[in-house]
Amino acid sequence: MVKICISHKEDPDGIVSACMIKHLYSTDVILADYSDFIQRIEEIYNGNNNVEHLFICDLGLSKSNRDRFVNLLSNIVQKGAIVTYIDHHYLDEECKRTLTNNGIRLMHTLDECTSMIIYSNLLINLRPDDHRFAILAGCAAIIDELSNRRFASSIISRYDKHFMEFEATVLAYAIYNNQHNQEYLLTLVNRLAGEDILPHAIEGVLDNAKVYADKVSKNINNIVKGVKRIKNNIVYIQADDLSSSTIANMLLAMYGNDVKVTIAYKQRGDKIVISVRGSDLCKLHLGQIVSDIALSLKGSGGGHDKACGAMIPKEYLNQFIEKINDILENYK
Repeated sequence: MVKICISHKEDPDGIVSACMIKHLYSTDVILADYSDFIQRIEEIYNGNNNVEHLFICDLGLSKSNRDRFVNLLSNIVQKGAIVTYIDHHYLDEECKRTLTNNGIRLMHTLDECTSMIIYSNLLINLRPDDHRFAILAGCAAIIDELSNRRFASSIISRYDKHFMEFEATVLAYAIYNNQHNQEYLLTLVNRLAGEDILPHAIEGVLDNAKVYADKVSKNINNIVKGVKRIKNNIVYIQADDLSSSTIANMLLAMYGNDVKVTIAYKQRGDKIVISVRGSDLCKLHLGQIVSDIALSLKGSGGGHDKACGAMIPKEYLNQFIEKINDILENYK
């Protein structure tokens, strides 16, 4: 019998969640993104009848994949496995009820990042003198822009602010620099799960973070030259050698006082990967809006109120941006 954790690979929250679950339950780890995690679950369902416990961490649902996700997990439960879904993305009440009614163990809140949910529910009382996982959960909260939440802030405030921001940034940049290097990301999970070690002390993390920091530095001028603007609603740009999420965050830092939404996009085959960020001027739940728009354009998407993403066919990019602008224009 095997225990498996499928977790988000694209940022510290998913990587830290995986390392915590591996540490607690000695799981095998599969790292995935929003575009392929349903396929990873299907592979488990179709190919392994010896699953004792399946964990899914930090992988939010959209309207396009919700029913498929629920049916898959329900079928896995019927095979006799325990299934635990731990997440902090938007989940409507009907979906929550369906999951729990079908035997899935649900750990969910919008208030904290997934790593903090795991730490506060499963780890905090296990070894209260072990600072490693508290720090790692704090790093995840910082990068997810959730460090001001009640539980996260109580944890992060125990430690030096600059130390926490340093650990969070080097871990994030090392992950961003290795999005297509599954072996490296799994090594990070294994080292953090099995050793009393923090990100900066793992061989190669600082070097990878520096490489990514150099890319960020080089892109600052490119953003200023290439950004496009629609009134005070949107600024947008195509991402090149950085992730769309990094560029969207950079746009938010540069233009967030003037516009409501920033968008960065990147082509992946015949698809466009889009990251969307909302400034304090945006009063809408962007995750729900992006989910609806992406679905209408034969894609998928969703996320938080201020940070979300989508994947759509490349020919619909302009329509995607126009639809968001129309909603912003008509919101009173």
